[in-house]
Amino acid sequence: MDRNPFLDYLRTHENAGSGALHELFRVLAKRTHPDLGAADASGFVRLQEHYHEALAELLWRDESKEETGTDARPPREAVLGALYRYKSHLPSMELDARSIPDPCAADFAAALDAALRYEDRARMALAAFDRQFHHARAANARYPDVRVKYAALLRGICSFFDYQHMPNAFNLRIARSYLDEIGPVTDFDPSAPPDVRYNRSAPARSALYRMRVWLDAELDRPVATVV
Repeated sequence: MDRNPFLDYLRTHENAGSGALHELFRVLAKRTHPDLGAADASGFVRLQEHYHEALAELLWRDESKEETGTDARPPREAVLGALYRYKSHLPSMELDARSIPDPCAADFAAALDAALRYEDRARMALAAFDRQFHHARAANARYPDVRVKYAALLRGICSFFDYQHMPNAFNLRIARSYLDEIGPVTDFDPSAPPDVRYNRSAPARSALYRMRVWLDAELDRPVATVV
């Protein structure tokens, strides 16, 4: 599957929305899903990549919503929707010293704002991630252990949204496998004096673990409309 059937659909149906893309995805998924007789999962994984690429294209078209910065949806859906837009706009899932693009910063700010109306666990996880991987991104990009776990988290986030779009055992298993790569941090006490914080990468790893715990909890809840 070299061509993206969803982008082809958008090009020939200018007024198509996410609902039409989802219906097309459901039809095509029946041919490639490993739980429905496909020989391997590679075709289904590629189909999901194409699907998210097309949804990202829709998000880029939706300029009016991003300009107003408003989201009238329930707080949980607003948080996850903004995080999905953030993920879709990221140029890479690898951690490097470059600043994130302005659209990503706006999307994450919207997620943080919505989290204030949602729950403390989401707010604290997103705030810690914001500090470590937006405001201290260049410093944390120096640590190999942080880069590895950051990549696992970003892949976990992508798989998390695969599950939101198509909740099934396969997508749930993949999402949890990435998130499980991020373990708890035992060498960091944020209340201790600086000389006790002997591992400088620990605060960043702690922020990744907070995100992992929050997303784990969200996987146990009903799926959300994120687009």
